[in-house]
Amino acid sequence: MNLPTLLTVFRIVMGPSIAGLILWASQVTFSDRALAAQLYVIALFAFGLAAASDWLDGWLARRLGMVTHLGAALDHAADKVLITCVLVALAYAALPMPLVAAAILILGRDVAVAGVREAIGALGQALPVSRLGKWKAVAEMAGVGGFLAFQAAALYNLSAEVVLNLNRAAQVLLWAAAALALVSGADYAAKLVSRDGRTQ
Repeated sequence: MNLPTLLTVFRIVMGPSIAGLILWASQVTFSDRALAAQLYVIALFAFGLAAASDWLDGWLARRLGMVTHLGAALDHAADKVLITCVLVALAYAALPMPLVAAAILILGRDVAVAGVREAIGALGQALPVSRLGKWKAVAEMAGVGGFLAFQAAALYNLSAEVVLNLNRAAQVLLWAAAALALVSGADYAAKLVSRDGRTQ
Protein backbone atom coordinates (compact mmCIF):
# COMPACT_ATOMS: atom_id res chain seq x y z
CA MET A 1 0.00 0.00 0.00
CA ASN A 2 1.59 3.27 -1.13
CA LEU A 3 0.16 6.78 -1.43
CA PRO A 4 -0.97 6.47 -5.09
CA THR A 5 -2.74 3.19 -4.30
CA LEU A 6 -4.42 4.74 -1.25
CA LEU A 7 -5.75 7.54 -3.46
CA THR A 8 -7.10 4.92 -5.85
CA VAL A 9 -8.82 3.10 -2.99
CA PHE A 10 -10.24 6.46 -1.86
CA ARG A 11 -11.82 6.85 -5.31
CA ILE A 12 -13.35 3.37 -5.06
CA VAL A 13 -14.87 4.20 -1.66
CA MET A 14 -16.20 7.53 -2.93
CA GLY A 15 -18.27 5.88 -5.69
CA PRO A 16 -20.92 4.24 -3.47
CA SER A 17 -20.64 7.06 -0.90
CA ILE A 18 -21.57 9.74 -3.45
CA ALA A 19 -24.30 7.51 -4.85
CA GLY A 20 -25.71 7.24 -1.34
CA LEU A 21 -25.77 11.04 -0.98
CA ILE A 22 -27.61 11.39 -4.29
CA LEU A 23 -30.20 8.77 -3.34
CA TRP A 24 -30.66 10.38 0.06
CA ALA A 25 -31.21 13.75 -1.61
CA SER A 26 -33.83 12.22 -3.92
CA GLN A 27 -35.75 10.97 -0.90
CA VAL A 28 -35.96 14.39 0.79
CA THR A 29 -36.23 16.69 -2.23
CA PHE A 30 -39.92 17.43 -1.63
CA SER A 31 -39.96 17.15 2.16
CA ASP A 32 -36.75 19.07 2.95
CA ARG A 33 -35.50 21.04 -0.05
CA ALA A 34 -32.68 22.71 1.92
CA LEU A 35 -31.27 19.36 3.06
CA ALA A 36 -31.46 18.00 -0.49
CA ALA A 37 -29.53 21.03 -1.76
CA GLN A 38 -26.87 20.54 0.93
CA LEU A 39 -26.54 16.86 0.05
CA TYR A 40 -25.98 17.70 -3.62
CA VAL A 41 -23.31 20.25 -2.65
CA ILE A 42 -21.54 17.64 -0.51
CA ALA A 43 -21.85 15.12 -3.36
CA LEU A 44 -20.38 17.68 -5.80
CA PHE A 45 -17.47 18.43 -3.48
CA ALA A 46 -16.78 14.72 -2.88
CA PHE A 47 -17.01 13.97 -6.60
CA GLY A 48 -14.58 16.79 -7.35
CA LEU A 49 -12.07 15.35 -4.87
CA ALA A 50 -12.50 11.85 -6.31
CA ALA A 51 -12.08 13.10 -9.88
CA ALA A 52 -8.95 15.05 -8.88
CA SER A 53 -7.50 11.91 -7.27
CA ASP A 54 -7.74 10.21 -10.69
CA TRP A 55 -5.07 12.58 -11.99
CA LEU A 56 -3.11 12.83 -8.73
CA ASP A 57 -2.57 9.12 -8.13
CA GLY A 58 -1.11 8.60 -11.62
CA TRP A 59 1.11 11.66 -11.31
CA LEU A 60 2.40 10.57 -7.90
CA ALA A 61 3.01 7.00 -9.08
CA ARG A 62 5.17 8.26 -11.95
CA ARG A 63 6.91 10.93 -9.87
CA LEU A 64 7.73 8.56 -7.00
CA GLY A 65 8.59 5.58 -9.23
CA MET A 66 5.70 3.54 -7.83
CA VAL A 67 4.04 2.47 -11.07
CA THR A 68 2.89 -1.16 -10.71
CA HIS A 69 0.62 -3.53 -12.63
CA LEU A 70 -1.67 -3.75 -9.59
CA GLY A 71 -1.85 0.02 -9.33
CA ALA A 72 -2.70 0.37 -13.02
CA ALA A 73 -5.42 -2.28 -12.76
CA LEU A 74 -6.89 -0.70 -9.62
CA ASP A 75 -6.83 2.72 -11.30
CA HIS A 76 -9.01 1.47 -14.16
CA ALA A 77 -11.35 -0.25 -11.71
CA ALA A 78 -11.60 2.84 -9.50
CA ASP A 79 -12.61 5.04 -12.43
CA LYS A 80 -15.36 2.59 -13.41
CA VAL A 81 -16.64 2.17 -9.84
CA LEU A 82 -16.84 5.93 -9.36
CA ILE A 83 -18.59 6.80 -12.61
CA THR A 84 -20.87 3.74 -12.57
CA CYS A 85 -22.13 4.31 -9.02
CA VAL A 86 -22.75 8.01 -9.57
CA LEU A 87 -24.38 7.69 -13.00
CA VAL A 88 -26.67 4.87 -11.86
CA ALA A 89 -27.74 6.88 -8.80
CA LEU A 90 -28.35 9.98 -10.92
CA ALA A 91 -30.28 7.96 -13.51
CA TYR A 92 -32.57 6.73 -10.72
CA ALA A 93 -32.87 10.04 -8.90
CA ALA A 94 -32.61 12.97 -11.28
CA LEU A 95 -31.47 12.46 -14.88
CA PRO A 96 -34.05 13.21 -17.58
CA MET A 97 -34.70 10.31 -19.94
CA PRO A 98 -32.42 11.55 -22.76
CA LEU A 99 -29.48 11.72 -20.33
CA VAL A 100 -30.39 8.29 -18.99
CA ALA A 101 -29.83 7.08 -22.57
CA ALA A 102 -26.44 8.84 -22.63
CA ALA A 103 -25.54 7.19 -19.31
CA ILE A 104 -26.49 3.77 -20.71
CA LEU A 105 -24.19 4.34 -23.71
CA ILE A 106 -21.32 5.37 -21.44
CA LEU A 107 -21.71 2.46 -19.02
CA GLY A 108 -22.39 -0.07 -21.77
CA ARG A 109 -19.20 0.95 -23.51
CA ASP A 110 -17.24 0.62 -20.27
CA VAL A 111 -18.46 -2.96 -19.80
CA ALA A 112 -17.60 -3.80 -23.42
CA VAL A 113 -14.11 -2.30 -23.16
CA ALA A 114 -13.50 -4.24 -19.95
CA GLY A 115 -14.23 -7.38 -21.97
CA VAL A 116 -11.85 -6.24 -24.71
CA ARG A 117 -9.12 -5.67 -22.12
CA GLU A 118 -9.68 -9.16 -20.73
CA ALA A 119 -9.48 -10.67 -24.22
CA ILE A 120 -6.26 -8.82 -25.00
CA GLY A 121 -4.89 -9.84 -21.61
CA ALA A 122 -5.57 -13.46 -22.57
CA LEU A 123 -3.29 -12.87 -25.56
CA GLY A 124 -0.54 -11.84 -23.16
CA GLN A 125 -0.77 -8.20 -24.17
CA ALA A 126 -1.97 -4.94 -22.62
CA LEU A 127 -4.36 -2.31 -23.93
CA PRO A 128 -3.24 1.20 -22.98
CA VAL A 129 -5.82 3.93 -22.55
CA SER A 130 -6.29 5.77 -25.84
CA ARG A 131 -6.39 9.54 -26.23
CA LEU A 132 -10.10 9.27 -27.10
CA GLY A 133 -10.65 7.28 -23.93
CA LYS A 134 -8.97 10.00 -21.87
CA TRP A 135 -11.11 12.71 -23.46
CA LYS A 136 -14.20 10.60 -22.78
CA ALA A 137 -13.21 10.32 -19.12
CA VAL A 138 -12.71 14.10 -18.87
CA ALA A 139 -16.08 14.78 -20.52
CA GLU A 140 -18.00 12.36 -18.30
CA MET A 141 -16.38 13.63 -15.09
CA ALA A 142 -17.09 17.24 -16.06
CA GLY A 143 -20.63 16.35 -17.16
CA VAL A 144 -21.45 14.57 -13.91
CA GLY A 145 -19.97 17.43 -11.91
CA GLY A 146 -21.99 19.90 -13.96
CA PHE A 147 -25.21 17.99 -13.36
CA LEU A 148 -24.60 17.80 -9.61
CA ALA A 149 -23.98 21.57 -9.64
CA PHE A 150 -27.19 22.07 -11.65
CA GLN A 151 -29.20 20.08 -9.10
CA ALA A 152 -27.76 22.07 -6.20
CA ALA A 153 -28.33 25.40 -7.98
CA ALA A 154 -31.94 24.53 -8.80
CA LEU A 155 -32.68 23.47 -5.21
CA TYR A 156 -31.06 26.62 -3.84
CA ASN A 157 -33.25 28.69 -6.21
CA LEU A 158 -30.33 30.45 -7.85
CA SER A 159 -31.02 32.66 -10.86
CA ALA A 160 -32.69 31.02 -13.84
CA GLU A 161 -29.70 31.93 -16.02
CA VAL A 162 -27.25 30.08 -13.76
CA VAL A 163 -29.50 27.03 -13.49
CA LEU A 164 -30.15 26.85 -17.24
CA ASN A 165 -26.47 27.31 -18.14
CA LEU A 166 -25.41 24.55 -15.75
CA ASN A 167 -28.08 22.28 -17.19
CA ARG A 168 -26.99 22.98 -20.78
CA ALA A 169 -23.33 22.45 -19.93
CA ALA A 170 -24.05 19.14 -18.20
CA GLN A 171 -26.14 17.90 -21.12
CA VAL A 172 -23.53 18.87 -23.73
CA LEU A 173 -20.72 17.26 -21.74
CA LEU A 174 -22.59 14.02 -21.03
CA TRP A 175 -23.64 13.63 -24.66
CA ALA A 176 -20.07 14.40 -25.72
CA ALA A 177 -18.91 11.66 -23.34
CA ALA A 178 -21.47 9.26 -24.84
CA ALA A 179 -20.28 10.04 -28.38
CA LEU A 180 -16.63 9.62 -27.37
CA ALA A 181 -17.58 6.38 -25.61
CA LEU A 182 -18.92 4.95 -28.86
CA VAL A 183 -15.98 6.11 -30.97
CA SER A 184 -13.30 5.02 -28.50
CA GLY A 185 -15.10 1.71 -27.92
CA ALA A 186 -15.04 1.02 -31.66
CA ASP A 187 -11.34 1.93 -31.70
CA TYR A 188 -10.58 -0.56 -28.90
CA ALA A 189 -12.57 -3.27 -30.69
CA ALA A 190 -10.61 -2.65 -33.90
CA LYS A 191 -7.34 -3.00 -31.95
CA LEU A 192 -8.56 -6.31 -30.52
CA VAL A 193 -9.40 -7.67 -33.98
CA SER A 194 -6.05 -6.46 -35.32
CA ARG A 195 -4.03 -8.05 -32.51
CA ASP A 196 -6.04 -11.27 -32.60
CA GLY A 197 -5.37 -11.53 -36.33
CA ARG A 198 -1.60 -11.11 -35.81
CA THR A 199 -1.53 -13.93 -33.23
CA GLN A 200 -3.15 -16.48 -35.58
